[in-house]
Amino acid sequence: MEGLEYKQVAERENLSELSLKLRYTLNAKKVDVGKLKYDKHRLTIKKSYQKASHSQADSDSSIVERIQMLNNHFQNR
Repeated sequence: MEGLEYKQVAERENLSELSLKLRYTLNAKKVDVGKLKYDKHRLTIKKSYQKASHSQADSDSSIVERIQMLNNHFQNR
């Protein structure tokens, strides 16, 4: 049931997107196809998540290094 509800939400989102595109094409004097494509948006989203995953990996390694430094510090005491 949950999957069906998600599918219905996705269909509603698609319909709202189509209505906005139709409104733009009917009201614009000169239609710019670039405004109707969302490739740039998809790329920015993809890049933002890729950067987040890389920074997460960097922060994990820095956390490991910090833990090792703390362990060494307390072993010496």
